Order: sequence, then structure tokens, then C-alpha cells
Amino acid sequence: MEIFMKTIFSSISRLFFAYSKFIIMVTMLSGLTTVAQSSEATYLKCDSGYYRLTGTYLESNYNIRSKKFAFKYDIWSYGENFIRFGKSQLNRNNGEWIIDGKVVRTCKKISHDELPKINQEGKLF
Repeated sequence: MEIFMKTIFSSISRLFFAYSKFIIMVTMLSGLTTVAQSSEATYLKCDSGYYRLTGTYLESNYNIRSKKFAFKYDIWSYGENFIRFGKSQLNRNNGEWIIDGKVVRTCKKISHDELPKINQEGKLF
């Protein structure tokens, strides 16, 4: 009976330690990704559209109600003068958005508070 109890106790303790190591590992890995992506975003107003520039994406199509951006473009490179994504590039000196060598819009840096908000009075129609 004593051998049987020792076997059960050792099996349960090994199982407990194995699962606790797994839970600690998952917790640490999930915490590391949060730190890596918590950089401050830059908000842009380009003609009538609003964009958010993060370290890895240029996000567009801002929704006023959900306060989220719908589309993401992968940023390919950050240069001294240009940010490249897809066939487009954004001039960091003057804010010109260039596609295939033509300026399609001009962007201006804004703060998060300058993003459009829902009218406090609500809709009239």
C-alpha cells in the first residue's frame, strides 16, 4: 500500500510541475509580444482620410463608432526619406504619398485627439 501511495504522489507531483512550467512559459511569451508591439502610433490626415502609422503597419479606413482602423498595409521599409509599403511610398520630409511616381495625396501629422468623433447631440436624420 505504501508503494502504491508513493507512485500516485510522484505521478501527481510530476504532472503538476509539468503543467505549471507550461503555464508560466505561455504567460511569459504572451507578455513579451505585448511589450514588442506597444510602441506609440503616429496619426496622419491625408486629404479627407485618416491613417495610423505603427512600426509594422499603415492602417486606414477609420471607423468613428468603433474607433478602429479597418485595413492594414504591411510596411516594407523605413528609409531616411521614405516609408515604403506595397507600390506606394510616403515622403517623410513633406508628407507626399507617392504611387508609381505620382503624388496622389498629401499627409499631415495629427494627434490622437484630432481624429473625428461622433457628434455629442446625435444624428438629426
